[in-house]
Amino acid sequence: MDLGSFSIGLVTALMFVALITKFYIPAYLKEKAKNLATKEDISEITEAIEKVRSQYNEKLQELIYQNNVQLEGHKALNQLRVVAPERRLQAHQEAFALWRKMLSSLHSNERVNVVMECQDWYNQNCLYLSAKSREAFSVAYGALAIHNDLLQDRTQPESVKRNYLEITNAGSIIVQSVELPALSADVRYAVKKDGGDIAVVEPEKHT
Repeated sequence: MDLGSFSIGLVTALMFVALITKFYIPAYLKEKAKNLATKEDISEITEAIEKVRSQYNEKLQELIYQNNVQLEGHKALNQLRVVAPERRLQAHQEAFALWRKMLSSLHSNERVNVVMECQDWYNQNCLYLSAKSREAFSVAYGALAIHNDLLQDRTQPESVKRNYLEITNAGSIIVQSVELPALSADVRYAVKKDGGDIAVVEPEKHT
């Protein structure tokens, strides 16, 4: 190869390198940067979407939970509306029977056992009683618990009398409570029979 040919080849190579440097490399780098930016944008967009989706799912789960709680509450309330009138009537009947037991044990050795029985029953059933019946019943068996001590004291006859009345008055309060509208079903009424028992009757039979 002579010097002329070498010079022509060198010039051609330099021109080729210059063209690559001027056009191809900048275009390549620009496209590379564009692709990199696009990937970063996609990553950010994807992250934002996932964040929104996560927040949405959390909110959705919260709404589902709240809805389930409300449904359970309505279900329990509806069940209570169906069960409550007869269950509360039963509770007042049981309270009345225990009150009669209080009276019969007033001067007997069974008094303490009756007080304990009344207390256990009250702890399990007090919410089915009306407010006045709850108070009257709890006061009555509390009065029964101390009545013998008051009798033995003999220095406070008025206290003995008041204590006795707290026991005896509970019965009428319990009976009156089941006749309140709040304890009567819309189509039934609670009445006291001649024998002292309490029964539920239809409106046409309630006179």
